[in-house]
Amino acid sequence: MKISFKTKIILGYMINLLVILALGFIYWIKILTETPLLWDWISLALIALSLGMLTVVYFILRAQFKEKNEAELKLLENRKLLHSIIDNTTNPISVKKINGEYLLINKQYESLFKLKEEDVKGKTDHDFLPKEIADRYRSTDLEAVKLEKEIQVEEVVEQSDGPHTYLAVKFPLFDASNRVFAVGTIATDITERINSRELLVAGSTFFNMSKDMLIIASHNTFKKVNPATLNILGYSEQELLGKPFMSFVYAKDIDSTLQEVKKLQSGAVTANFENRYICKDGSLKWLNWTTYPDVETGLLYAVARDVTANKEVEDSLKAADTFFKMSLDILIIASKNMFLKINPSLSKVLGYSDLELKTKPFTTYIFPEDLEVTEKAIDELQKGTPLVNFKNRWVCKDGDIKWLSWTATTDTATGILYAIARDITDQLKLEEEEEEALKELYENQQKLNMVLENISDGVIVANSQKKVVLANNMVNKLFRTEDDNKISADFSNHFELYYPDGKTIFPTQKLSMELALEGEATDDVDVILSNPELQEKRRVLLSGRPILDQQNQVVAAVITIKDITRYRKLEEELKKTELKYRSLIGFRKKNNNKESDDKEIEKDKEIEKDKGKEKDKEKDKDKGKEKDKESDKNPK
Repeated sequence: MKISFKTKIILGYMINLLVILALGFIYWIKILTETPLLWDWISLALIALSLGMLTVVYFILRAQFKEKNEAELKLLENRKLLHSIIDNTTNPISVKKINGEYLLINKQYESLFKLKEEDVKGKTDHDFLPKEIADRYRSTDLEAVKLEKEIQVEEVVEQSDGPHTYLAVKFPLFDASNRVFAVGTIATDITERINSRELLVAGSTFFNMSKDMLIIASHNTFKKVNPATLNILGYSEQELLGKPFMSFVYAKDIDSTLQEVKKLQSGAVTANFENRYICKDGSLKWLNWTTYPDVETGLLYAVARDVTANKEVEDSLKAADTFFKMSLDILIIASKNMFLKINPSLSKVLGYSDLELKTKPFTTYIFPEDLEVTEKAIDELQKGTPLVNFKNRWVCKDGDIKWLSWTATTDTATGILYAIARDITDQLKLEEEEEEALKELYENQQKLNMVLENISDGVIVANSQKKVVLANNMVNKLFRTEDDNKISADFSNHFELYYPDGKTIFPTQKLSMELALEGEATDDVDVILSNPELQEKRRVLLSGRPILDQQNQVVAAVITIKDITRYRKLEEELKKTELKYRSLIGFRKKNNNKESDDKEIEKDKEIEKDKGKEKDKEKDKDKGKEKDKESDKNPK
């Protein structure tokens, strides 16, 4: 029978207690029956002391045993909690010894490799994986051990639905002696991320390959255009981007185009809007637009088709039927459910012959899920409500599905329907690709922000009301605040401003921010920023540029701040060293003492002031010339 440690302690205590009591009883009888000696009393006292110490030791051991049990229970709970967390995460997790033997795997790892934890403990990858894969896993494990830090590798795992790519994070595990004893692995399935990246590349490819004009614009300027736009209009990308698109619209079409833009600003989608654009060679192009506005971002996503040739055909066929003159693609005349007359485009798109289309109700060819909404649209047409940009799907003869965009009207007297349709299957695909392109544009904007935050110079932007709208990390450090709203465009609110001599006060009106907001650019204005509270001085070079709107009005100013404190200190130290060694080699006369040095420094300061005055005079002359030019341009 196995005796527990607690029972052993109790038995040991009882045996030792009985022994001590027996000894005490023997000495007590001896004292009562014989003449007690001093040694006997001492022995009896030691026995009593032993009895007390034994009791104290017993209770100490009992308390330690209780604490040990509690610690083991807590450790067991923590292990169960850790195992529960590991098993319920979506990532496959494993832990291996340095020699490659498995210590732990979670349920996701079991599911991925079709294994059980109890079957792999003490085994290596070579026991259940192909040698090539096992060697690769072993190599990356040893690399993490060698580097003693986390590494990331991509690993491809064959699964039932095909190969999956996992991003495996491998990291060393250290024991109490800070030695690596195992390697942990946490894998994340990044297959969808990789596929999305590939789709983004494909979307960009289609954007560039499209023969129709694909455009991303604000409410007044082009933001991005595809090569087809450049080919059709003849302009370069630089000539189009950032320019008002209304400047390219033919004068007679400006009013109608402005009305359409207003509709887009309200969130309405434009379909089949046509206007004329002026090409670089002076010719006119008729463009047919389908535009989707994003109200949140203010961007317009447009697809335009060059319909100049079709317009020329329409102009030459004015005597023909009105319906066929207003359509560009599929043209039909129909009753409520039968085609009466169709043009070849419908047969070409759907693949049916003219006879097949006319001998069956056209609802036969409509995609079943769109049948109900199409019938409702036809009922509204019969009531006299025009149909504009109605989209539904049609089943082709070869089984393909085509999206058609319909514009239709009805003759209420005869019940005859006149409709125009366009195959927008590719267009819808392109719209999806445009959304991917927008995501890419947003990522590029984030990258630009990262660059701005990581440059060594401070950058601060203020609007015309002198409110700071942007400040990077270097500016935050200089102004001792993380809140851009607490930064004033007037530097005198934060610092005392001095010329480089450190004594002459620098006028606020000559700061780069003030001059930039007045429309004047500045470069490398040398100023000392003094913070009396922190007793800190910074020597900086300020450069400023105004930001102008389309009316050439200053709407904001951008200022760069280059901290040259350290460099100026090095220059001063170099000058002092130079003066010292000049005196040592006899370059100066003996009477060149401190007073003469001070005089030279004062002369240098006066020269710098004179240079500053000359620059101010030159600026005043330039301003006078500009005023003279303005007065010449605008005579009374």
